[in-house]
Amino acid sequence: MIGRLTPFFLPLAVVALAQEDELEPIEVLGIARPANSAERIIFDRQDIDASPSIHLDDLLRSNPSFSTYRRSGSGIAHPTSQGVSLRGAGTSATSRSLVLLDGIPLNDPFGGWVRWNRFSLPELEAVRFGRKGAFASSAGSIELQSRRPTDKPIHHLGLAGGDVQGFSANGFSATGTNRKNWDASASFRIEDFAGHRVVRTDQRGPIDEDAWSRIQSGRTTMSHQLSSGRLVATFGGFTEKRGNGTPLGRNQADGFDWSLGLQGEVSRTVLFGQEREFSSVFPTVTGIKAERTSERIALDQYSVPASSLGFVHENSIDAEEHEFGFTAMILRREGHTNEINKFTDAYRHAGGRQTQIGLSLSDTWNPAGGWNLFAALKGEWFHDDEGIRRGWKTSNGEFSIREDFEVGGSFDISKAFSETIAARASLRSHVRQPTLNELYRPYRVGAFSVAANENLATERITGIGIGLDWQVTERMSASLGLFHDQLNDSVANVSEPSNPNDATRRNLEKAKVDGLELSVEHLLTEELSFRFQGLLMDSEVRSCPANPGLVGNRFAQVPKRRSTASLLWSPSLWELRLDARHESERFDDARNSRLLDNCFNLDLSLSKMFSKNTRIFLTVNNISDEEIETLRNAENIIYVEAPRNWLVGLDWKF
Repeated sequence: MIGRLTPFFLPLAVVALAQEDELEPIEVLGIARPANSAERIIFDRQDIDASPSIHLDDLLRSNPSFSTYRRSGSGIAHPTSQGVSLRGAGTSATSRSLVLLDGIPLNDPFGGWVRWNRFSLPELEAVRFGRKGAFASSAGSIELQSRRPTDKPIHHLGLAGGDVQGFSANGFSATGTNRKNWDASASFRIEDFAGHRVVRTDQRGPIDEDAWSRIQSGRTTMSHQLSSGRLVATFGGFTEKRGNGTPLGRNQADGFDWSLGLQGEVSRTVLFGQEREFSSVFPTVTGIKAERTSERIALDQYSVPASSLGFVHENSIDAEEHEFGFTAMILRREGHTNEINKFTDAYRHAGGRQTQIGLSLSDTWNPAGGWNLFAALKGEWFHDDEGIRRGWKTSNGEFSIREDFEVGGSFDISKAFSETIAARASLRSHVRQPTLNELYRPYRVGAFSVAANENLATERITGIGIGLDWQVTERMSASLGLFHDQLNDSVANVSEPSNPNDATRRNLEKAKVDGLELSVEHLLTEELSFRFQGLLMDSEVRSCPANPGLVGNRFAQVPKRRSTASLLWSPSLWELRLDARHESERFDDARNSRLLDNCFNLDLSLSKMFSKNTRIFLTVNNISDEEIETLRNAENIIYVEAPRNWLVGLDWKF
């Protein structure tokens, strides 16, 4: 896959190494933006540069509203467990949030999961958590903005290595914008993640080894100014191999993304596509499970091809105090799984095709008096066809065509009462189409099996929120937000009352999440700053006719409390950073029968600027060597995150 992209990246890499232009040094950020607004920059370029993280998901975890399904980081987690949801809105492992890069969806077309470790952090300009846009999913979106060429060339190279992280290299290069209406940029990421053992120390057996990953990814963008607008072409891809913690547990994938767009002053039109190929081997422990002395392959998911093709057109019109917007989008996804049951040599083929068409109208109104209003109305048509499932112990056959039309939208209002105090409120209702994986593919992990359900209804989240942003002093800011999300027909793995190890994907009739968000930032001195962010969540299943015993339970993998804090000391050219993350206990399953303990993670990072374009850093992760539980399976085997580990790195801008 990467070989196909080499012609795009090699010329720009040669140009980058030949340049000697310098960037401005990193400046320490004082007080950040209000923390809870509906559309905000969570991380800007300075935050990304200063972060000790080498993976995007680790960076985003410093905001407690972000969470993947399991606590495991993307370096060792199985890709299918890396679905993302904001503010605890997920009731299963699939993503309730879309990840967009420059407005283009990157979630897997078949299962909706995200490969977080493919992103090169130097290529990103900013990250927003929001709810607006053509592709907004039920729980909102994570919007990645790539760096664009400026009037001077940009070149950035990062190298890092550690006992768990292994070796990684990241690079970004961009030409200047004054080259006869042409500009280009390229990025790459290479990582050999050494990994660690994932089963708890006192439960390990002879078959347990380090879980690891190796990935190469790259992306290039070229643009040219035409009379009608700027023509932009982007090509990107990745190839990856992983070991899942035992000799037989393996998975690998290749991916290719492309887009071609025309950007005008008030409009944007883009055609884009994805290609994915995935395979995974699922072993099972044989003999006495607790001794973990041997294993055999249970399922060989040898080929999962998937693809998507999409089109989006956005247009805006300024009319005095109003900015009207119109968006039209079409997205088609298709994919199939091909797998073999190694116990019976039975074969399964399952998958289908989905089409989504959406139209939305919006109005941004900024009347006098510090008021800001945003309203959007969206209609979406969903079409499922070519659904098929043939194999063992399933309802085999071809499934009828399904169609659905849903209406949603949002309303946001804010008022600045003074230069230091602003209030806000929001109302929203968004939907999510079940993935091909949820509709057609059954699966088994150890003794626990989940059946697919081709009759799943469209999932909807309706929510309301209020908040207050307060600039307490010139050196201190605070934000407080309250929200209530009502989930209708949320897809969950619902076990049978008579057999807790047999589950089916079903729609929960009603569920809810109530929450409180708090953020405080304080510039204690010119060299010392402090940031705290906390999230309280109360999730509850309200109605489940298929299994009334789940009513009153919390969502699987959603804790009640999550908080992060950072203390940053930056004297002269040095920077000392202490990052803390705490999370209360969470349940591993919808039955609330398998409890994962609370966890506290403390990281320490020290960096030094040797010149205005060269920085080295040392990070010690999980200083207290906390045992962070990530999974408790049906046999009561507990999986854990990385123990105490170190990382050293170099950032060079030239």
